[in-house]
Amino acid sequence: MKVYKKDTEAQLYKDLKTHWEQFPANRCLQLKFSQIELDQEDWFEILIAKLQTILDLSACQIYLCHDNDVFILSRHLTGKAAKQILSSLTPQLIAPASLKGLAPLFEIGVDWPKLRTLCEKKMEHIRLLESQKNRKEKKALKTATTEETLSMVDQSLVKSLSHRRAQRDEIEILIVEDDPFSQKLVTSALRKKYSVSATDDGQGAILTYLSKAPDVVFLDIGLPDMSGHDVLEKIFDLDPEAYIVMFSGNGDRENVMKAVELGAKGFVGKPFTQEKMIQYISKSPFIQTKQTQETNYENSA
Repeated sequence: MKVYKKDTEAQLYKDLKTHWEQFPANRCLQLKFSQIELDQEDWFEILIAKLQTILDLSACQIYLCHDNDVFILSRHLTGKAAKQILSSLTPQLIAPASLKGLAPLFEIGVDWPKLRTLCEKKMEHIRLLESQKNRKEKKALKTATTEETLSMVDQSLVKSLSHRRAQRDEIEILIVEDDPFSQKLVTSALRKKYSVSATDDGQGAILTYLSKAPDVVFLDIGLPDMSGHDVLEKIFDLDPEAYIVMFSGNGDRENVMKAVELGAKGFVGKPFTQEKMIQYISKSPFIQTKQTQETNYENSA
């Protein structure tokens, strides 16, 4: 028995398509639990236990969708089995009045167009939910303080920074620059050789740092939501090993010196030169370690 609870809809679509192409006589039972109220928190475990008394689950694939609909994919499903499943769930999970239309049984070869449409609608619903969630998160971040932003972060990202950076073969560069032209100029120049992420504000810098665990950060001193010095301190609080180089204009010497005192490894003046940036990139201890490991591997091969 295989039970899918994560990325279920996409997996269901993939498996149904495979069965349609290779095993069209197989069947799929949909249990429309999205249409009823399920009071018990362990309802899915109860369902599995009931199914074991009716079906040979070793030959079944079971899918729990985001809306609580359950799909059972097997070559042994029959209309009689579907009725037995429903009757076994009443009244423990389902009121008798809710039974009508609750368990349609599909023959995959015949009903593939219906099943495909059903899966596509469920996947589209997930995309809409994710889109709404992302909009809410972005709106919350715009009004949140830095401390509030950090409190929203998954702490496992903080704890795994060093490990994720060490395990990654690819060199990752983070550019923090609020001027669109400068940001595009720098990222375009570096993307020829490295993986590059870019953001235009302080909170974005902190969140992207946690997400990407970069080998090098190029950080502008002047940002719209907070100073580069504050970003520098926050990143060092999260990762004392961070390798950060400041971007600065001609009149920023005092700010640059303050940043160096806080732990920055140096600065690149504006207008930026690719040569200067690559010099700093080559000095990153994370990158030097990667290159040493790669050389040792090639020599041992």
